Amino acid sequence: MSNYTKSTNFAVKDGLSAGTAAKRVRGTEIDDEYNAIAIAVATKANINNTALTGVPTAPTASASTSSTQLATTAYTTNAITNIPAVTVGINGVVIDGGSNIIGRTLYVNNSSPQSSDGANGDIWFEY
Repeated sequence: MSNYTKSTNFAVKDGLSAGTAAKRVRGTEIDDEYNAIAIAVATKANINNTALTGVPTAPTASASTSSTQLATTAYTTNAITNIPAVTVGINGVVIDGGSNIIGRTLYVNNSSPQSSDGANGDIWFEY
């Protein structure tokens, strides 16, 4: 939106003495004011504009972006999908989680902890 800036102060013209040349309102002054107002109104954002209501949208950053830019759900989904395959060795046994680690449970020494805080020295994670 362009900001409207008044170029003619008509109130000042009203305060001038009769017969003063500057008191006259010229057609170009009115035309300039009208055009400036028309541009400001035409370029404003309507309150019901889809960019301001409903589901917000944003451009999706490239995978190499490392900034304070907001991450869209598409960026996050791509990042999760592209997690490289992971191979973990525990007690000499290789566990290949592949690239899809969703829903995986891994318990070190093949035993789950007795409580949710990893008691009995177990190291584990769940998804």
